[in-house]
Amino acid sequence: MSFEKIEKLDIKEEFDLSKIEIKEPTEEEIISYYSRKDILKEMIKIANNREFVGAFRNGAYSKRPSVIQYENDIIEMVKNGITSFHCSVERWKNPMLLSTDTKNYEEIRIGFDFIIDIDSKIGIEAGMICAQLVCDFLKRYKIKSYGVKFSGSRGFHIILPFEAFPKEIDFEDISKQYPKIPRILSEFIREKIKDELLERIVERYTIKNLLEATKSQTLDPYNWVDIEKGWGERHLFRAPYSINEKTWLISIPIEEPKSFNLKMAVMSNVRINTEFFKIPNKEEAEDLLLDAIEWKASIEDKEKRMKEIKKRPIEEYRIKTKVPEQYFPPCIKKILAGLYDGKKRSTFTLISFLREMNWSREEIEERLEEWNKKNIPQLPTSFILGQINWNFRREKVYPASCDSDLFYKSIGICEPDEICKNIKNPMAYPLKKMKINKKEEKGRFFCRLCNKEFKNEKGLKMHQIRFHKDEII
Repeated sequence: MSFEKIEKLDIKEEFDLSKIEIKEPTEEEIISYYSRKDILKEMIKIANNREFVGAFRNGAYSKRPSVIQYENDIIEMVKNGITSFHCSVERWKNPMLLSTDTKNYEEIRIGFDFIIDIDSKIGIEAGMICAQLVCDFLKRYKIKSYGVKFSGSRGFHIILPFEAFPKEIDFEDISKQYPKIPRILSEFIREKIKDELLERIVERYTIKNLLEATKSQTLDPYNWVDIEKGWGERHLFRAPYSINEKTWLISIPIEEPKSFNLKMAVMSNVRINTEFFKIPNKEEAEDLLLDAIEWKASIEDKEKRMKEIKKRPIEEYRIKTKVPEQYFPPCIKKILAGLYDGKKRSTFTLISFLREMNWSREEIEERLEEWNKKNIPQLPTSFILGQINWNFRREKVYPASCDSDLFYKSIGICEPDEICKNIKNPMAYPLKKMKINKKEEKGRFFCRLCNKEFKNEKGLKMHQIRFHKDEII
C-alpha cells in the first residue's frame, strides 16, 4: 500500500515521511556512512556465525552464502555497489558451508535468534504501537535482554538472543527445533496482544478510516499491522545500522518504540546510543517459551476436536429471511437495552449484525433511533446516520468475533449462554437458536389462539372446534 493511501489516517508529524527531507544518497555518501568506525564496530558485533549478505540499490541480494569477518569487508562490499546488509536469523558453525543442494542445515546450525518482525500497512505509528505492546508483553515475563530497532521503513524488529532460551525442550536440543520454535512464539505473542492492539489502533484511527484504508471486512488488527509468523530456513533480517533502500532511512536500534521519531533515522542524524544485540545472564525467556508451547498444544487439541465434530465455518451461517429479535444473542440484546459506555463501538456492531440478519436500511435506522433513546447520554443522530450511510456503501462487514474484548467484554455486554459456547461470532447465534427451537417443537401441536399444547393433531382440532369456533377463520 502506498503512503498516499494512508494520509486519511491523520499521521502525526513525527511519523510522516513527507514532512522529512530525505534524498537518495550518492555512492560517495553511502561509502562515507558505512566507513564510520562506530557504525562498522556495531555491525561486526552481530556478524559472527551468521550469513551476512549485501543487497544492491534495486533490492537484489549479492551471492549467497556470504560472511564478513573484518570491517574492511563491509567497506569493500559497499564500494562494489552494496547499499544495505542483511543477517541470518540462524547461527551456523561455518556459514560458508551452507548449500541449497544438500540442505545440510541441521548439521551446521548451532542456534537461532528469535526475531519479531513487525510491519505496518498503515504507517510507522501503527507499527510503533504494536512494537511497544510486544515489548511490554516481554517485560511481563521479566525479560530484559530483548533489543529493538526501526526497520527503516514502516516497521520494527525485536530480537531475543538464542542465549535467552533453554538448551533443551522435551529432551531435544532447541537448535534442532527451527523454525518450529520461533513460529510457535510468534503465534503466541500475536494472540496475547491481539485485543489490546485492536483497541489501541481503533482508538487512534477509528474503525471507519481503518476499514476504508485497507478495504478490509473484518476487525482483525493484523489486517493493518502484522507480526511475521512464518520464519523459514536461511531467513534474513536487515542488519542494525543498515540503510533501507525504500526510504533511505537507517535501521537504527532504539531503547523503546514509544521514544522513536523519524528524524532519528535520517543518515546524517544517526548516533550510537543503544545496543541491539544483548547477551543475557540467564535463560530468562524459558517461561515464555514453555507457556507458548503449552498454549500451542491446547490450540491444536481444540482444532482437532473441532474437525471431529465437523464444525461449519462462519460463512455458512447465512440466513435468507429477516431474523426477529427473539433469536438475537445475549450481547446484542444487552446493547439494545441501552448503554452508558461503548456506544460508538456498539453502533458499528448493531449495523453490521442487523444487515447480516437481513434487516432493511429503513428498519435499521428505525431500530437504532429507538435504541439511542435508551442510551445515557444519547449519541448524536448525525453520527448514527453517518455510520449507517458508510456501512451501506460497502459490502457487508462482519461484526467483531466473540473473543474481541474491545466490542463485548470491555463494555460489559458479554453474558454467554449455552449456545454462545459453540459459536465464534454473534451472527452465528440466530441459526443455532432457530434450529434448537425447531427441534424442540417437532411433533408438538399448539393452539395458535391460546397456545395450549396437545399430544396430536386430532386433539388440537377438537379443542379449536369446541372453544374457538367463532374465532377460527
